[in-house]
Amino acid sequence: MNSNAEYWLAVTVYLVGSVLALWLWHKVVRPLPRPIAGMSWMILFALLLSPTVTEGTNGQIAPAIIGLIFGVISKSRELILSSLLPMLLVLGLGFLIGFLIQRLRSMRPEMN
Repeated sequence: MNSNAEYWLAVTVYLVGSVLALWLWHKVVRPLPRPIAGMSWMILFALLLSPTVTEGTNGQIAPAIIGLIFGVISKSRELILSSLLPMLLVLGLGFLIGFLIQRLRSMRPEMN
């Protein structure tokens, strides 16, 4: 098995696992109020699925949380910031999209 096929297999397994974790989290936070449940789901989404590019000669796409963990362990400020910024971008965009969806839902006339 060549390394390219192994990489895509690992990416596929990670994406399926992340989708499964998000679905299960949706089931867990269902009893919570709608804004809190949506925000906690978005935070988990940003943690699991924010992409970053690994450094080195064989740089590939990877989850930003892994880079953040390595940055904290190695106390590398640059690695922490370069991994935290994509997560904050995904979180900010997710909150903006969620806000706009809530505004559209509140402006839609109620159908009885």
